[in-house]
Amino acid sequence: MIIQRSKHRVPGLNTTSTADISFMLLIFFLVTTNMDVDKGLSRQLPPANKEENQQSFAAKGTTMALKITADNHLLVNDKPLPVKALRSQVINFVNKVGKKHLITVDADPQSDYNTYFQLQNELVAAYRVLRDRAAQRLYGRNYDELSASQKDHIKDVCPQHVAEQYHSEVKGGVQ
Repeated sequence: MIIQRSKHRVPGLNTTSTADISFMLLIFFLVTTNMDVDKGLSRQLPPANKEENQQSFAAKGTTMALKITADNHLLVNDKPLPVKALRSQVINFVNKVGKKHLITVDADPQSDYNTYFQLQNELVAAYRVLRDRAAQRLYGRNYDELSASQKDHIKDVCPQHVAEQYHSEVKGGVQ
């Protein structure tokens, strides 16, 4: 008597829903992933010109010179000042001089970027305070609450005049 063995077959895998599951996982991870936003300074750069040395002439009393030294100290008109005190100094200067003010920023190439960034933050905060005060005086609201045309008017009343100096002897990060 011959006994026949039944052949055992390996069951096949049902792959019809594999694509659906993988797409659902992809969407889940895209939705739940936290995307970091780059932080930086919002600045409008001057147009690219072939002219290397553009000099502007401003009256002596209308210019505030900010300089960051190689050892990360802030000098305002060649006098030391903590970065945290810069905001009130800028507000007082702009209020005293008015629209014709000019603030120059000069950072030594050896200085730390964090010091430069703090200086820029204080300048932005000072102009924010000045524009909020002008908006309150003229429109009775904060600058952020104004319409686009009102914001343009406040920018005309309280312009931001900041000039930065660049060291041309430093090229390509090599000194």
